Amino acid sequence: MAKQTEKQMRYGKSAFIRAPEYAKDRLLLEVLLDDTKTYTKEEVDSLLNEWKAKEVQ
Repeated sequence: MAKQTEKQMRYGKSAFIRAPEYAKDRLLLEVLLDDTKTYTKEEVDSLLNEWKAKEVQ
C-alpha cells in the first residue's frame, strides 16, 4: 500500500474543529461538516471558500 501524503489524509469533523489553523472557522465547520464523514484538507478548504463566497440574502 502506498503511503498517503498529508494532502490525501482524511480526518473527521472533530480533527478540523480542534486544528489551530481552523480556529476562526470553528462555528462554520460545526455546521458544514458531517459527523459521520471524513474529509481531506482540500475538501474542507473548498467547502469553506464556497460558503464564504455566497451572497447574503
